Formats: sequence, structure tokens, C-alpha cells
Amino acid sequence: MAEHDPTRPARRPPDTPAHARTAGFLIGPVFLVLAIIMFLGSRSTEVPAAATPEFDRALLRVEPRRTIMGDPPTTVIAGFDQRCNACHKLFESTPGGTSPLVQHSQIVLNHGINNSCANCHAKEDRERLVLLDGSSIPYAEAEMLCRQCHGPVYRDWTLGTHGKTVGSWEVGSSDAYRLKCTECHDPHSPRFEAIEPLPGPNSLRMGEPARGEHQRPNNPLRHWTDESAHDHEEAHE
Repeated sequence: MAEHDPTRPARRPPDTPAHARTAGFLIGPVFLVLAIIMFLGSRSTEVPAAATPEFDRALLRVEPRRTIMGDPPTTVIAGFDQRCNACHKLFESTPGGTSPLVQHSQIVLNHGINNSCANCHAKEDRERLVLLDGSSIPYAEAEMLCRQCHGPVYRDWTLGTHGKTVGSWEVGSSDAYRLKCTECHDPHSPRFEAIEPLPGPNSLRMGEPARGEHQRPNNPLRHWTDESAHDHEEAHE
């Protein structure tokens, strides 16, 4: 390798053409102008709005579909509240529990192969339910009975993907309440009748917004911009 000669002048890089230097200086202003155009253009953009489809408001019910029995369970007979054992301690039910009902005639048993009262109701204490291992549980724990045959559904229910939660959607909130199996399903005939579906979600379905003297149209795509402008106006009032 040749040694560096200190007497030899250093090589200068070639000069940058004038038009290239001019283009480099223009990059910043051009981007600034484009940003301003995009910002102002987004504020004036008209967002399409679709009319909200008509539907039955009664379908928006959030309360439980059924009222479950408490502990001890009671039923109304001749206008009076009666506990199960008030009658069932006086006589023995037909073995198998499949004979026509004299009382509870409103019950229609349509639960697949589960066609016997004794599959779920304890024979010795009709105010409790019975599990497959012979142990009994109170009515308040009916979901423990259901999970014996409906394991995947019970798993989904515990994870929040089956059924309904009311009170709060926040995980772990003390206000949240998960509806139990029998608050939605009739345990004797659990299959739902056909339910009319509600309109699907649509962020652009704003309808005709209510406008007051100082109200703006509700535009979800300009939510943050509108809030900032509103806060700015309030600060100067």
C-alpha cells in the first residue's frame, strides 16, 4: 500500500449540482404543505350515514328470561306458596318419575334422553337436586348439575363466551353478574325458540342526531377532533 504524501493536496469531493441542492431544500416544505392539506381535508370530509333499521325495541331486554327457584324452592298452588316437601313427604312418587303429572302439569319434559324427574331431583329431598354420584346440591347451584352432560357449554359459560353478563363488562368487577343456566333455559325443555336477530353493528349508522343550540352532529370518525374543539371552546367561555 502506498504511503500517504503529506505534501500532496487532499482530494475534494465533487460539487453537488445546484438543482439537487434545491430539491433537497424543498422536501421539508412540500411535506408540511401535504400535512396541512390532509389535516384540513379530513375535517371537512362528509361521512356517509345510514338510517338505523327498524326493529322491535322489546328485543333489547337485558333482564333474565326466567325467574329461577330459590332455596328452599317454592311453587304456587291454589294461590299459595308451597314448598316441595310439603307434598312430597306425604306420598311416594311413581318409580322412575315418568308417569303423567297431576301437579306441575305446566311442565313439558323435552330434554333429549333425560326423560325422568329422578335424574335431577333428589328422591329423598325434593327441595334439592341430585348429581350422578348420588350427592345432592341446592337449587342455587343448578349449573353444577348441568355441567355433567354439557361440559363444553359449561366451560364456555365460565369463560364468558356463552350466556349473558349484566351489571358490568369489566373482568373481575363486583357489579358483574353472570346469568345462570336456568335463568335463560327452561331446565325441562331447554331448547330456545327461534329469536329474531337484531341489526348488526355499524360505526357509520348514526341516524339523525339530536342537535341543540350548541350541539354538533355525532360523528364517530371525528370523535377526538370534535372533543378537542369542544374543550377549546369551553376554555374560552
